[in-house]
Amino acid sequence: MNTGIRSKEAAPCRKKPGRGTVDGPVDGPADVYRLVTESVPKLSLTDVYCLLGHATKRRREFLLTHPEYVLKKEELYLWEEYKKRRIQAEPCAYITGKKEFYSLVFEVNGHTLIPRPETELLVDEVIGLSPSSVLDVGTGCGNIAVAVKSRLKECEVFATDKSRRALETAEKNARRILGAGAVTFIHSSFYQAVGERLFDVIVSNPPYVKRRDIASLAGEIKEYEPHDALDGGEDGLDAYRSILGDGGRFLAQSGRIVLEIDGRLLDGIGFLARENGYFIEKTKKDLAGKVRMAVVRKAL
Repeated sequence: MNTGIRSKEAAPCRKKPGRGTVDGPVDGPADVYRLVTESVPKLSLTDVYCLLGHATKRRREFLLTHPEYVLKKEELYLWEEYKKRRIQAEPCAYITGKKEFYSLVFEVNGHTLIPRPETELLVDEVIGLSPSSVLDVGTGCGNIAVAVKSRLKECEVFATDKSRRALETAEKNARRILGAGAVTFIHSSFYQAVGERLFDVIVSNPPYVKRRDIASLAGEIKEYEPHDALDGGEDGLDAYRSILGDGGRFLAQSGRIVLEIDGRLLDGIGFLARENGYFIEKTKKDLAGKVRMAVVRKAL
């Protein structure tokens, strides 16, 4: 999640600003250098270049190497609008409508959680298991399911979500990235509409924020991201109860359940696993050194 710490990415070296470019002149010295230097006190460099790139349809590399580039009037208008929205805490991913995950670009919106780098741990784990079938529970924008299918072409990948609008976004992402029919999407809360079949892997990044803690989240999260994708109930474990409680009917005997977790919930998840005939096979930490993933399997 965005910590609010500014990026250490270097600001552009100053070149003589151009009053006109191949795109034509604009009123005022609205070159990249000026816009960056004026915005950094309020926004991180990462955000500035993200929004400038979206406004100008230029790659970050171009903006970094062409600080003299002068924005056209329509580009400047878009930039000012995007900047205003970001200062009001709206996430860049919702402003641009896209977010990179596992080297793939996903469409995101207010109906879907924004994919985060730590969730790539789950994709790595699933791919490493080389399953023939995978069920992604609570797919959101489809990032886990699509990323897995992009690497495991022969694997059957299914994905569920209770939000029809999230599912529409996920289907659109899968169709654009993989082609039609690559992933089977099911409108379902957990396993309710999955049917009768077994999966080698069940994977999920469920809601796990304790309800009382939502108010203390960063504004860009609590004010913009869907609460039903964050709210894990009073103890943060509600979704895990459903995933582990009902998962045995859908998991192959030698299969695995791969979960994103908050490490502070590990004891509770371990209790739920044992209560439902599983054990935690392993955990993995994210780059911040926090336990972020648990792999669960059936007890023999």
